[in-house]
Amino acid sequence: MSTFTAETVNDAIEEGLKSLNIDRNNAEINVVQTNRKGFLGIGKRDAIVEIDVKNVQTASNSQDIAATTKNINKIDLKPSNNTEKTRKHSNEQAIEELMAYLQPIVEELGITAEQQPRIMNRKFARINFKTEQEGLLIGKHGLTINALQDLAQIYLNHIGYSRLSIQLDTADYRHRRTEILKKLAEKTAREAVATGQPVYLDPMPSFERKVIHTQLEDNGYVNTFSSGREPYRAVVVEPQNV
Repeated sequence: MSTFTAETVNDAIEEGLKSLNIDRNNAEINVVQTNRKGFLGIGKRDAIVEIDVKNVQTASNSQDIAATTKNINKIDLKPSNNTEKTRKHSNEQAIEELMAYLQPIVEELGITAEQQPRIMNRKFARINFKTEQEGLLIGKHGLTINALQDLAQIYLNHIGYSRLSIQLDTADYRHRRTEILKKLAEKTAREAVATGQPVYLDPMPSFERKVIHTQLEDNGYVNTFSSGREPYRAVVVEPQNV
């Protein structure tokens, strides 16, 4: 499922439909966040929508996919020639195909790694990379592994598994990162309350922003929202009644 941001919900939807080259009849649309004008620019936020392609035959081509992961060059996404056949494949088969696709990309990055898949349920699966080059695979601030995860999700969407979410991990990075983000959320909330001003965090991917939002959703002193456009979208933590 792809995420799109714009000043209004309708603009975000139109941008998403245009980007995916589909019409509304061929899209499943989920409004993640409505837009807000704010007051004198404070508290303003864009609208966010998620769009899922119903018919994988109109999904973005390999050139579009390569553009979304700028740090991985010469990506060759082989097209699915038989959509009906791929729909009949099990999740296990989809993960096997994904692993075969990811392996040469990881090797191209100069990383030797063993992939250890685990299907958690019918909608979520994980692939853990066992390697002695965890730092290289993770990249600065998780840039490399996050780009690989985006690419993996796009590949699954392309072969007809848009409802199967994938997470890539190595050396328990995801758990460690989640704990860091939770502490960051609490620290930022205290700062926002103490200063009485909104605090803007650094840009991060949507699944990391979700950790911040979830951690502070029951906090009675602050509100959180996301601002900006991907890949520079960031969480804003503001004191209540700003």
